[in-house]
Amino acid sequence: MTSGHAHGSGHELGGHEDLSHVPDSALPAVFAARAEIVLDPPASPDELEDLIAGFFRALLPALAAVGCTLVGHIKGTVAAPGRGDLAFHATDLEAPPALTGGVAGLAHDAVLSINVIVFGVDEQALPTLVRDAWADATRATTTWR
Repeated sequence: MTSGHAHGSGHELGGHEDLSHVPDSALPAVFAARAEIVLDPPASPDELEDLIAGFFRALLPALAAVGCTLVGHIKGTVAAPGRGDLAFHATDLEAPPALTGGVAGLAHDAVLSINVIVFGVDEQALPTLVRDAWADATRATTTWR
C-alpha cells in the first residue's frame, strides 16, 4: 500500500458500512400522511393557528415521553380550499412551531399534510402518537389517508 491509508477496517460489509452498532436513538422514525379535516364550528385564522399550536403542545411532550432524542423536522400544511394554506414546522422538542401563510376567513373543510422525522422513537408507534395528539388538540373530524 503506497497511499498511506488502510482499506477494509473490518466494519465494512459488501462495500457498505455496517450500522448494526448504531443505537436505536440514532435511527430516524418517519411518518407522513394526509388527512381530510372538518372543523365544526369553523375556525377563524387565529383559532386555526391556536389549533396547530395545541397540536404541538400535545405532540412534543408525547414524543419526549417515549424517548425522542432529536426532532429532524415536523412540518406540514393545513390547506383550506379557496382560503389559503397555513404551514407549520418545528425542529425542537421545546420550542413552539413556526407558522407561515394563513387562511382567510373561516375554515370548515381542509386538508392536513404532515411529515415527521424524529429520532429515538419506535417507528411503529409514531403514527399513533401523531394521530392521538392531533385528535386531542383539535377535536376536528379527521379522515387519515
